[in-house]
Amino acid sequence: MMIQKHMSAVALAAVMAVAAPIGAFAQTQETAPTVAEVSSDEVDAFVVAYRDVQAIDAEYGSQMADTTDEAELQALQQEAQMAISDAVEAAPEIDMDRFVEILTVAQADPEIGAEIVEKLNE
Repeated sequence: MMIQKHMSAVALAAVMAVAAPIGAFAQTQETAPTVAEVSSDEVDAFVVAYRDVQAIDAEYGSQMADTTDEAELQALQQEAQMAISDAVEAAPEIDMDRFVEILTVAQADPEIGAEIVEKLNE
């Protein structure tokens, strides 16, 4: 159980590391929302979208790892960003801007991050 929590935390950290390019892509707002602005329903929606993002990241990550051609790598990165954006937008009750906002809050607030990890383990 502890290993599974650690793996989910690592996976969440990996997606958080990807948040910078996604954030630029999604044109995030200048300020991060306060913790009080993230409801339980929003966390649930984030988790649904996060799982889709994680699957896309795994699919494209392996393709990118096998690529040595810089142009092909850039094309895969752009394709992955579009797939991630489409997946988040297709998830119920969340859009890319809110996804990135919640991701930012989760990075800053250990309680929200822990809530997300807990729901990922369900």
